[in-house]
Amino acid sequence: LGIPPVYFMPNKSLRDTAGKIIVQQFFYGDKDGQGVFNGFLNSFSNANWKRTDSAQWVKISSVKGTPIEIYANRPLDEKLGLDDEAQHHLDDYLYNNDIEPTIVIHRGHSYWLEGTIKQLAPSAKIVLLGSCGAYQSLDKILRICPTEQIVASKQTGSGLVNHPMIYAILDQLRQGKDLNWPAMWTYL
Repeated sequence: LGIPPVYFMPNKSLRDTAGKIIVQQFFYGDKDGQGVFNGFLNSFSNANWKRTDSAQWVKISSVKGTPIEIYANRPLDEKLGLDDEAQHHLDDYLYNNDIEPTIVIHRGHSYWLEGTIKQLAPSAKIVLLGSCGAYQSLDKILRICPTEQIVASKQTGSGLVNHPMIYAILDQLRQGKDLNWPAMWTYL
């Protein structure tokens, strides 16, 4: 029937024509977002990853295994709209360089989710939404990316759950493994 698998995501399906997996993470500039961003940077501070900084975003690249590039906007001051500006500059950079994310990750409270959805890349094949009640936005996301796999919080989103889950997913992919969702949930 041409329906993509729902219990696993082949590693090769997430790669672009150059063989890279492209990830875009959205962060927001409130106090919580800044803390989550710092935790994100710390988790990728090991021999498997290297970081490239710019004023408005960071790029984390795998140095071993499957090539992965993670683009994440800096959570700059939300009261001045600088986080929104950083996200749009990153969107422009990705667009102007023909970089299409196949994984999109929302890292922020539920009231920020609409901002992420408005910028959601139609190329996404996996969308991770860890904010409270994010499952309520599934219809909006499916209208943009009708065949992607979505991981969304039903009740309270928690960094204690999201952070290790995101790292485990990306490390599995870096190792060249497919994502087997039932096995992943058992492991986590």
